[in-house]
Amino acid sequence: MQKIISDIDFDTASAEWNRLKQELERHDNLYYNKAAPEISDWEYDQLRLRLNALETQFPQLKTSASPSQKVGAKVSGAFQKVTHRKPMLSLENAFSIDELAAFFKKAHNFLNVPQDFEICADHKIDGLSASIFYRDGTLVYAATRGDGYVGENVTENVRTIAGIPQELPLCGEVEVRGEVYMSKAAFDELNQRQELAGEQQFANPRNAAAGSLRQLDPNITKSRNLSFFAYYISSYGDPLPVATQTDVMALLQKLGFSLTAYKLCRTQDDIARFCEETAEKRPTLPYEIDGAVFKINSLELQERLGFVGRTPRHSVAFKFPAELAETIVKDIIVNVGRTGKITPVAVLEPVNLNGAMVSRATLHNFSEIEKKQIAVGDTVSILRSGDVIPKIISVVKKSDSGAAPCSPPTVCPSCGTELVKYPNLVDLYCPNHYACKSQAVRYISYFVSKACLDIPGLGERQVAEFFDEGRIKNAVDIFRLKENDPHSPLALKSGWGKVSAEKLFNAIDMRRHITLPRFIAALGIPGVGDAVSQLLADRFEDISNLRNATKPDLVSIDGLGELMADEICIFFQNEINLNFIDELLKYVVIAPYTKNLSMDTDNILYGKTIVFTGTLPRLGRAEAKQLATSKGALVSSSISGKTDIVIVGENPGSKLRKAEELGIQVMSEEEFLSHVE
Repeated sequence: MQKIISDIDFDTASAEWNRLKQELERHDNLYYNKAAPEISDWEYDQLRLRLNALETQFPQLKTSASPSQKVGAKVSGAFQKVTHRKPMLSLENAFSIDELAAFFKKAHNFLNVPQDFEICADHKIDGLSASIFYRDGTLVYAATRGDGYVGENVTENVRTIAGIPQELPLCGEVEVRGEVYMSKAAFDELNQRQELAGEQQFANPRNAAAGSLRQLDPNITKSRNLSFFAYYISSYGDPLPVATQTDVMALLQKLGFSLTAYKLCRTQDDIARFCEETAEKRPTLPYEIDGAVFKINSLELQERLGFVGRTPRHSVAFKFPAELAETIVKDIIVNVGRTGKITPVAVLEPVNLNGAMVSRATLHNFSEIEKKQIAVGDTVSILRSGDVIPKIISVVKKSDSGAAPCSPPTVCPSCGTELVKYPNLVDLYCPNHYACKSQAVRYISYFVSKACLDIPGLGERQVAEFFDEGRIKNAVDIFRLKENDPHSPLALKSGWGKVSAEKLFNAIDMRRHITLPRFIAALGIPGVGDAVSQLLADRFEDISNLRNATKPDLVSIDGLGELMADEICIFFQNEINLNFIDELLKYVVIAPYTKNLSMDTDNILYGKTIVFTGTLPRLGRAEAKQLATSKGALVSSSISGKTDIVIVGENPGSKLRKAEELGIQVMSEEEFLSHVE
């Protein structure tokens, strides 16, 4: 589940996000393409969770290039590529019964239906996802999940798996999905053969299954005794006789596919019992699992819930809990964020936790250090439960030296400026925003990053060097590099040359014309990233309109809450920020903005500001808003002279009276549905 990290600034988050992105992409390649992961599944989940948490608090980090928007890894060149008819996406993870309940409560709120859905529960197999495509009953091709959209053609290898029927008594085009896995017995047998042959043994059944399925010689795959559990079937022609997930499982079994143990859960107690029973049975199962999967049983509700990002709203994976470890605090260092926030970090004696060596833990702030009485030399208990950098739970044993808890610094470790503590905030800050290297370098690095201006050749290292040399002191100086170059030619700088210097200047020149969403993202407004920038561009269409936007204007945008609206208003009320924009616009031209024209502009809702009031019998409020915005409408929470339509449900209250007084068009839920379905 995504969590808010209340005590981290954007600069620290951005640096960590970039590191996470690189780590996840590397681990995805190792896991999906090479079947040689370096970390445990749990450890990988924590990387994902931390990245999701960072993007929840700082949406500007979430771009189309983010690992949170992808599944798996790009396919290698060893196999032909197969584009999936429907994306093979992944599930959101839950790590407690409370998180499972919260997940289904969100689905309840989205749909406005009873909270106790019927839930189909089964085991989460530690294997490799595969799609098998049949045409008129004959197996035509099979593919791995790949990146979720494009997989690898492993048809001949899949044909060797005994549990996969070559023929089905079905007409038309049918797709079956499931998990290729290796049983514990087959895994032990394979490793014995590997040992006798003097070859490297596999670390676990999942690695063995992945490596076996991706063999270039199908005979090798056949010798590995792979198995397959199915969990999904879809027809691209005549509908199948299924209305629920349990119907799907029964049909798959009737067609000859093997299934994991599954159970229909009708209450939260049923779900909790299934989790407990699964954990108890785990050691004795003939196959490896790493949790359980829970799906809303109704296929109609699954369709209505749809997806958000890379995960469905109707299904969730319960993962087995994390482990604790003990280690020693070797040192405590401090980081300076882009906003000047000072964050202490514990340097640890490396310790193996969940299959990975960890050597750092966040201490959040110095109040946390004081509260837990953490000192250098202490033995501490650490936990990874959603944070990629572990957190210290408690001090297990004080150091023999009797060292006192680390005292907060009085000056910035980057620039030496005296630190300040603002009212009502627990953190220390360096106020030297523009001359503090750590702050300036990190913002400029963000400004030129792929998520913003996307200027290749300017990473944080190059920006830091240019800052030290006086070539750039702020983001606008990027566009002055070329005109100032004769004073200190970049081509003469060590590690550069005429070709590389011209390449950089050309890359900068290409960004002198920029789209409005990218320009907004580059401003670094707290909470405003790729997705929100697009929303703001769609709503205001011009930077001057955005500068003059009021809070009611902003909160009328679906997906933009009051806190984010406050941040945007505060940003544009700051004279320093306005001067920065004015200076930047001397060097950058924003392209005229054109809205997405793929929508049906003839729809009565397109371009209209609408307000929902009362209880909608058929729709949850979130689903209703999504349907409205999908037709190009703007959803507001309050009625004003700018409101075009009011959608009225049961017990509408004062909003209906106000709409009638203002002569605003009133529409029932049924009328609304007639325009969106």
